[in-house]
Amino acid sequence: MQAVVFDLKIPKYLAAKALGKRIPSFYYGAPSGLSMRNIEEPELPGDRWMKVKPTYAGVCGSDMGAIFFKTSPSLTPFNAFPSVLGHEVMGIVTEVGNGVRNVEVGQRISIDPYIGCEVRGRKQLCPACKEGMHTLCRHKGGDETFGPGMILGFCKDFPGGWGETLVIHDSMAIPLPDKVSDKTAAIIEPLSVGLHAVLRQPPKQGEQVLVIGGGMIAYTVIAALRLLDIDCHITHLSLMSYQREMGLQLGADKAITRREELRDAVLSFPETRKLKPIIGKDVYTGGYDSVYDCIGSESSLDDALRMTAGRGKVTLVGGAGEIKNLDWTFVWTNELSVLGTHAYVKEESWQGKTASTHELLLDLIEQHPDYPLETLITHEYDLDQYREAIVANVERRKYESIKTLFKI
Repeated sequence: MQAVVFDLKIPKYLAAKALGKRIPSFYYGAPSGLSMRNIEEPELPGDRWMKVKPTYAGVCGSDMGAIFFKTSPSLTPFNAFPSVLGHEVMGIVTEVGNGVRNVEVGQRISIDPYIGCEVRGRKQLCPACKEGMHTLCRHKGGDETFGPGMILGFCKDFPGGWGETLVIHDSMAIPLPDKVSDKTAAIIEPLSVGLHAVLRQPPKQGEQVLVIGGGMIAYTVIAALRLLDIDCHITHLSLMSYQREMGLQLGADKAITRREELRDAVLSFPETRKLKPIIGKDVYTGGYDSVYDCIGSESSLDDALRMTAGRGKVTLVGGAGEIKNLDWTFVWTNELSVLGTHAYVKEESWQGKTASTHELLLDLIEQHPDYPLETLITHEYDLDQYREAIVANVERRKYESIKTLFKI
């Protein structure tokens, strides 16, 4: 079968690091570790497994991070290459093992791509999986069943969605309601990330909320706030005009692209002042009640910490790595609650419901049929156009890209 494979080799890594800025093809072209090739179609590893033909597969920031070698080295024990990339997948079930009961051949599904104890066939679940937090599985570094792999697409033992066929455990299958379109189903995975982030630290009614970022995850947070019908005022901070317009379309009350606008917004809050230290950036007495940082850079984290009011909440949704120059003074002087979020789990914190993040999200989508989720999908490519798809995600200003899908 045809698939886009990423193979991490030290010589290619060194070449890309040395020459990639001047010659981008060292990251994703012929000299790189990324290529489209024929590979053997995977077989079912056991009775509770199924084959799926992807219909759509998304390009995620974590895929881009791997391709451009921007992922923290701390994550390397939980990845194994070569691997077919792609963990945001909607597809059709084409074959099921004898032990599969929750889906049937021909059914549309989305996929929960995380590889927990149940997927590995472990009879004794680790503490995280036992509590419904499979995304924090303690065996993601590999076990006797198969090797390292936290998530589909970064595990060499079975392929991700950037190919013509994949195999998944039945616990990974998310059956889709008829009213959820194929394209919306293709972005269930990232939408669940935003929903889980909001559920971990939901704002209170009437609070001032700041969402930082112009990528997909920022929009999933805005979407979650609106799908949950939380009556809060959302300010969206991004860099480009098309990102601002998308924020407004999804329900942000204010969308800004300049830090001067952010400063003015903060100073409009009651009893908030701007003060000048001996050296360095301005500090504020007051700010936002809740901030969701959906970038994870030095700049975005600095904004998040500076712009949060005393006893406010900062939620780190973006994939922050090594941050060398960050002033943490605001965390303790303002008694901030700083919380990191990762993926999705079994949720127990919304209106007394206990369900997976995906199940809750599908319910919310059905309750809000007119909410414009599909507008987030800005580009579609055939699988053999993978290089152009990557460029569209790098040159975002030129392409005005948010979510890119492969139609397979």
